[in-house]
Amino acid sequence: MSNTTANQAPLIKSAIFSEFILEHINDGFLPEGIHRDVSDFGDGTTLYIPVLGETILRDYVEDTGIEFDAVDSGQVTLTITDYVSAASYVTDKLKQDAYKAAALEASIPKEHLRVIKERYETDLLANKQTVSVPGNINGFAHRWVAASGSTAGVITLEDFNYAKLSFDKANVPEEGRVLIADPIVEMSLNHSMAATVAVNNNPQFEGIITTGFAKGRRFLRNIAGFDIWLSNRLPRVTETIDGGPHGSSKSVTSGVVNQFMCLTDDQHKPYMGAWRQQPQAEGFRNVTFKRDEYSTTARWGFGKQRDETLICVLTSATAYK
Repeated sequence: MSNTTANQAPLIKSAIFSEFILEHINDGFLPEGIHRDVSDFGDGTTLYIPVLGETILRDYVEDTGIEFDAVDSGQVTLTITDYVSAASYVTDKLKQDAYKAAALEASIPKEHLRVIKERYETDLLANKQTVSVPGNINGFAHRWVAASGSTAGVITLEDFNYAKLSFDKANVPEEGRVLIADPIVEMSLNHSMAATVAVNNNPQFEGIITTGFAKGRRFLRNIAGFDIWLSNRLPRVTETIDGGPHGSSKSVTSGVVNQFMCLTDDQHKPYMGAWRQQPQAEGFRNVTFKRDEYSTTARWGFGKQRDETLICVLTSATAYK
């Protein structure tokens, strides 16, 4: 008697289900310390922080009265604006019938925390400058549209050099300067430097060609004093701005707001943020619907505390050359 797949089909499993669950791909997060944490105010929804102005220095004339000047002051504010939730449930019937129900249920808290952190970082990086104006400080712009020749929205080394100059003119410390940029910025730099840096100074293409300028969301090289991190959570805007290293009006449609900033210490960070409620997970048994329910909620707010230590350079979301 012959035994083949043709006459022994009932002995063959028609489908095999893997023990491995393929999850969706997630990008990484920026490091901690991007903003000053002011979560210590206990109640209310708005925090007011005083800002001291500069002291006036006058020439003194002998045997005359000294002229006294008031110290100018102002304030910046932070308001708790966001109250978010993530909620999921698993029915009893699914737990009875699904062979991976336990793994699904165990993954829920982790997924809740992830989507909340994604929203938190997106809100942190949301645009906090006045749009469509260069925001000059000591004569140099802190917001402009990048341009490579006549092509608006493509970043070049000129933007890095101008950002360094703008920070230097605003007396921003050299330590702790970073750029949070869209991956398209790395592509622009890889493209523009492939011939000059890789060939002229590195004829064997060591490092740059094999890894690009970034690895693990962080640039491997420091450019004009800026360490660079990549993020897909930067805000998008449509703007026309007259200012920047090219000294002319440039426009971008649905462009990315890349952000140069100084993170030396809490006095110099451009952003501040506060948790009113850290992510709090809760579980419930819903006997009416015969299911287990899970929810996670959080509250926070962000504000800008310094104009001098923030520069926004707008680039195209697609064009890199």
